[in-house]
Amino acid sequence: MDVASDRLQAALRLRSAVESVSAEAGSTDISVARILFELADAVPYQNAALSWWDPVAGTHRTSASLGYRADLIDVVNKCMPLHPLFAQLRQQRLPMRLFDVPEPMRTGPVFESIFFHKYSDGLSQCLHARDGRYIGMLNMSTTGEHRFDELSVVTVTLLSNVLAEALDPLARRVPSTPRVGPSDAALVVAADGSVRAMTADAPVDLFGAGTPGGRLAHEVAAADQYADFVFVGAGSVLRVWMDPARSGGTLVAIRPDDPPMELTAREAEVLALLPTGASNSAIAARLRIGPATVATHLERILRKIDAPNRTAAAATAARWGLTPI
Repeated sequence: MDVASDRLQAALRLRSAVESVSAEAGSTDISVARILFELADAVPYQNAALSWWDPVAGTHRTSASLGYRADLIDVVNKCMPLHPLFAQLRQQRLPMRLFDVPEPMRTGPVFESIFFHKYSDGLSQCLHARDGRYIGMLNMSTTGEHRFDELSVVTVTLLSNVLAEALDPLARRVPSTPRVGPSDAALVVAADGSVRAMTADAPVDLFGAGTPGGRLAHEVAAADQYADFVFVGAGSVLRVWMDPARSGGTLVAIRPDDPPMELTAREAEVLALLPTGASNSAIAARLRIGPATVATHLERILRKIDAPNRTAAAATAARWGLTPI
């Protein structure tokens, strides 16, 4: 086979390997660093980095990098979103070579860093999930007299979906209907307890280490089973769906909701605390209200949910997945 055919075959092998991992429940993921390493057989480069998009901070964060100095890839991660080319890259969803960027647009820290360190060419590709979410970015560069050819552009286009899937912690081990709706907040609780926001409005503070949300996410990942909950507290009610993610963590989707059975938000808070075994006094202290007020709430709760007593109400709260936050 000729060089071009060898490169295309390498790309197809890499694509097949990533797709097969995504389709097998319980399989071991190919690391992002290994993907970058094997990508060199399909797209010859001297430096490459895959970075994921942090929607809260509005910047990219490095997942794996080969060849780049840490300070240089940090410049690319932080400054690329501020350059007019970034909006074009995200919209067109096609690779762009540095060699093809018009001279007047080769300005700003990203290009100054590239030129200062004598990179001869660069190739960037914005990566999107199959459901349209922006996941992150692939950046590559060459040195000396090397430039990315047309085959490199074609190959990166061919691999963009699987590169996004490898970078996306929401990617599923078994293909299924996505549980994250277009208006839902979403985040991932990793196996080590760290929380990564996938949408700008994700309430990451509810799922950190030691929080009820964090503990539930760990339990869902350990059980390897989907679960849903209703988080209540601070006058709000949130529907929360948790699903084991391919990365070994837990995908969490969050949506504001109304309390069940026409309960008020405060009544839902009281009901959520019943399964913990808390007394009226303990509930009152937790919610900063009087014990008599708790008793009044309980009377109304029992009537609304048609429960004969406190124990039955606690069982109903547990069945509904009510979780105090």
